Amino acid sequence: MKQSLLAFFFLFIAMQCFSQEAKFDTITKLNGETIEVLVSSVGEKEISFVYPNETVNNVINKNQVKEIKFASGRVQKFSEKIVINGEQDWEKVIVTTLESDIAGLVRKGEVRAKASGGSTFSNQANIDEKATMKLKKEAAAMGAHIILLQSQKTETGGYSGAGGMGTVPKSLKQGVAYSYQ
Repeated sequence: MKQSLLAFFFLFIAMQCFSQEAKFDTITKLNGETIEVLVSSVGEKEISFVYPNETVNNVINKNQVKEIKFASGRVQKFSEKIVINGEQDWEKVIVTTLESDIAGLVRKGEVRAKASGGSTFSNQANIDEKATMKLKKEAAAMGAHIILLQSQKTETGGYSGAGGMGTVPKSLKQGVAYSYQ
């Protein structure tokens, strides 16, 4: 009787061990893709994880991640997706000079913008804003939500004096537009 009870107990324990499914963490990316993984660490800029039944450590940039649903039930949110439906959404476009901000994103194309003042006394800050607005509109028309600014050139206006013609201030900007997909 004791042996059959002991055998039944071990059989019950074994069945419990095999019947429990392994729980994984779920990473939801900003492009809509979800992946089931085991998250090993969440750093300042990156998330490290391992795919089920593998041992290789993988890394994803936090800029690509909307949230992680941990196996424990806890949810950690990172960023919301910036939705660009065309040029009318130009104000949502981000301009950055940090390459880490575009890690893992898809290159959409180059963008360029030029703005100049109406006279030699035009406000340089307003001209720079106008060039940035044009740059963002061009990126939004491509469906991009972020621009990696590669160069900007500002020419201040001036009066040459003695009856000569002055130069108007100008702003030239160039970058690369990126999107989630």
